Amino acid sequence: MDTSGFYKQTEDGWFYAPNAVHAPEYTLERDGNRESVDGWEWHDKAPMDYLIYVTLQNENTGNNL
Repeated sequence: MDTSGFYKQTEDGWFYAPNAVHAPEYTLERDGNRESVDGWEWHDKAPMDYLIYVTLQNENTGNNL
């Protein structure tokens, strides 16, 4: 499974965008600009903290991956 993409951690959790992030001041793209902006960071595979977050969210809601 391809987990590459843009990840952003906030106080409320994580955001994941596999291909692009569009904001009024910038655009980040898989095949273009990958600089770290406004908390968004490109990762070739999902960060461990994100995987832990998703696992805990699934356990708390009773969902299984």
